[in-house]
Amino acid sequence: MKRENNLLLAALVLAGLNMRPLMTSVSPLLGQLRQSIGLSPLAASLLPAVPMMMMGAIALISAPLMQRFAVRRLLLGGLLLLLLALVSRLFVTDGRWLVLTAVPGGAGIGIVQMSMPGLIRQRFGSRSAGVTGLWAAALMGGGGIGAAISPWLSAHSGWQGALSSWALPVVLAILLWLFITTTPPAARTEAAEMPSLWRKTRAWTLALSFGLVNGGYAICVAWLPDFYHQLGWSAQAGGSLLGMMIGCQVTGALLLPLLARGRDRRPLLLLTLVMQFSGMLGFLFAPQLAPWLWAGIAGFGLGGAFPLALVLALDHLEQPQAGARLVAFMQGVGFIIAGSMPFIAGQLHAFTGHFTSVWGLQAAITLLLIGLNLRFHPRSYQRSFSRVNR
Repeated sequence: MKRENNLLLAALVLAGLNMRPLMTSVSPLLGQLRQSIGLSPLAASLLPAVPMMMMGAIALISAPLMQRFAVRRLLLGGLLLLLLALVSRLFVTDGRWLVLTAVPGGAGIGIVQMSMPGLIRQRFGSRSAGVTGLWAAALMGGGGIGAAISPWLSAHSGWQGALSSWALPVVLAILLWLFITTTPPAARTEAAEMPSLWRKTRAWTLALSFGLVNGGYAICVAWLPDFYHQLGWSAQAGGSLLGMMIGCQVTGALLLPLLARGRDRRPLLLLTLVMQFSGMLGFLFAPQLAPWLWAGIAGFGLGGAFPLALVLALDHLEQPQAGARLVAFMQGVGFIIAGSMPFIAGQLHAFTGHFTSVWGLQAAITLLLIGLNLRFHPRSYQRSFSRVNR
């Protein structure tokens, strides 16, 4: 069993590493894409927005998918869709087709992401918080690698080669998951215990919080390198800054869930939000003074918030599959909200001509999140789902 769990952890990490390069590999190359294929501001806004919205759409239809297909088949299917999207970028010649590749890529990522929390909860039980942190760290770490290396790859193989080269680690992940032969018990036996969430206020507030936090991540992924490029930085330097920021996200995702000893997740969640707020204020008022500090602080906060939000949702319901349904709903609505944020930020930048409004918007949203997360006291968990419609 230990060997099987170690193999499962390795497959989980490798899958996580492939969840973000589809998005983060693009943002450091926006200047080159504008020159090469005339990428419009609208298309640039849609490139990070479309995958996140697809993740949300897939999560919202996760219940029938998880009841009909085994987890391993879902994971392999999602990875194959992602592989198709990345390989197709080798043949893209204009911005519209580049945006279209984000559709199957986002769907594939969404399928993998909707399957993983329930699998972690079932297979690792009391260790699920730490393993969720490991999953989130791998997910974010892959994003950082994609941002940092893509400018270098573009210099050696062109932007098409750089964007499509991220198909190679997806192939490795598929091969490893082919060796995973043991899966958790089928979810069908617990189907009757799963709650209907559409009329539950707490489900919506969890989704709103999750979506706005990930919206901050999406805005940084989409626009941080371009922001500093407009301040005179090179594409490589902007990509490295984003890569370092995501490296701090990995650290936050690994460390903060390990500190979550009690059931009350609010102190750590509030810490992550204060750090995000501080980073956004740095980008807003003193972007050139200490950019690596602002990126590191914001990244650590964003990274820690992601797994804590997943664990918070799982805490609300005792049964693993019911918790997985809540997480799927939270991610579904949340990623649609998150996907709209870089689009809104891009249009705000196009309207105002500068990024000050973007960082000001995200700082205000973070203050809203601090107020919202104060409501998530453990005593409210059972009350929030006390009368569940089945």
